[in-house]
Amino acid sequence: MFPFPKFFKAIGDPVRQNILFLLNENGEMPVKDLVEKLGLAQSTVSHHLGILRKAGIIKAREEGTRLTIACAAM
Repeated sequence: MFPFPKFFKAIGDPVRQNILFLLNENGEMPVKDLVEKLGLAQSTVSHHLGILRKAGIIKAREEGTRLTIACAAM
């Protein structure tokens, strides 16, 4: 069964909504670019990305030391 409460909690935050908007507009993005576009601390962005990842909304791909984020197929 789909975890609706976790999903809706994850997308209910304005910062996470902005992250999803940016990913929708740009496809996949490095975390560094998300931090710059959002104007937030890297730790804050990473916290929100972790919540989105645990809810299965985004996926991450490592390229060396760079972490690239994209929306997951649902």
